[in-house]
Amino acid sequence: MNDSGKVLVGYWPKSLFTSLAEVTSQVEWGGEINNPGASSVQPEMGSGVVATYSTRLSAFFQQVMIVNESFQNVQPDDTEKDADCSPYYQALDRDSHDAYWGRLIFFGGTHG
Repeated sequence: MNDSGKVLVGYWPKSLFTSLAEVTSQVEWGGEINNPGASSVQPEMGSGVVATYSTRLSAFFQQVMIVNESFQNVQPDDTEKDADCSPYYQALDRDSHDAYWGRLIFFGGTHG
């Protein structure tokens, strides 16, 4: 937890990832579900609700940031969604630059 009371997630120091020690041109984040059995029931992702732009229903990340080449935290620009599995699972990227919420990424879903 940092001074603002928020938990920082996703720290990849260059000492552990020497191939990433220099500046990169692309950053990716995502998630997946796994159904190892032959069940027709799809496992839940996030809150188990297909993503909507509502923090009361969907699982979400807030204040998504990257560290630029000057070692400053910045909100990512020019993002795009690579894939989703609608209507069962979905990810939504809300390009908000609100001081509290920052960039929001909603995700979730299940079968049914």
